[in-house]
Amino acid sequence: MMALAFASSSSLFSASYAFADEIEEGDLFLPQNIDISDEFKEISQWGDPPVFLRKTLEIALAVALLRSSYDAIDELNICAMDEFQIKSWKTRQLSYEAYKSLIYPLAMEQGDLKNPLYFDHISFSQYSTLNAILNRNNGKPDMEFEEKLGFEGEVKRVKRDEKFATRKELIPAFSYLVGRNIFNFLKNGFELTEDKPFNGVPEFINFDDGSQDNSVKIVDGVKALLQVFLNYGFCKEFQVSLRDGKLIVDVVGPAMLWSIGALENEGARVVNDYIGYTTSYFLYKSGVKSKRRYVKTDSSMVYTFDLFV
Repeated sequence: MMALAFASSSSLFSASYAFADEIEEGDLFLPQNIDISDEFKEISQWGDPPVFLRKTLEIALAVALLRSSYDAIDELNICAMDEFQIKSWKTRQLSYEAYKSLIYPLAMEQGDLKNPLYFDHISFSQYSTLNAILNRNNGKPDMEFEEKLGFEGEVKRVKRDEKFATRKELIPAFSYLVGRNIFNFLKNGFELTEDKPFNGVPEFINFDDGSQDNSVKIVDGVKALLQVFLNYGFCKEFQVSLRDGKLIVDVVGPAMLWSIGALENEGARVVNDYIGYTTSYFLYKSGVKSKRRYVKTDSSMVYTFDLFV
């Protein structure tokens, strides 16, 4: 079993928003089929879980994905991180038995991040909690709050940058940061990988060397990126192709296949679209702007990226 408790980096009335200039086009990182401005309506109904066995997740990737989202929440100062951890834990505990009944006869153990069934549930709990916080005060979470830091419980007062005052500004920024964080964890590693990079992470696409057609480079680059997810157990298989100028990505058996649908059924405005966030970031840093939509099926996530080179 693994206890997940990530350290907060917030400081007294300060925040580093070095990324702010990078996300002037933050809507590029959102799935276009999720409306962040519509009237919220909660639909408390879970869909059926996948009925097939998925791959075993590598612990390092599972933690990197969860931590990427956590760190983005912390960097934006969406809420006090001690509060977020408590509320996320409560969401997980309150829904745990119902989820176990839902997945029966498949089974999982509490804390087993290698099991995609458990990862699906903990990821759902993290994002369900985030959506509840983003929906406070009609989409205007508190700009200032007190946060307890570390085991000593030192209290700091934190103020969020006014650029990210409401849900409408926070969600695009969050989407960008999650993609950036995941890619950086893959590229640079962290403590669970002894600061060694994940195997096979591609460099950003170089369109200047003239060695191949640009469309081939895009497909090959995204394939290389998704191969990392596959190698570390996030999905069973994938396909990448270009059709009529659109990039089509079909990811079979991803570890968040149930939870992304469960979040949609709750009326979530931000979902755990790890592949989408990371691919959009990878393309963007390669000089390719994109907008994406996804369709969730019983077995896969199918993405369509409109490309703007």
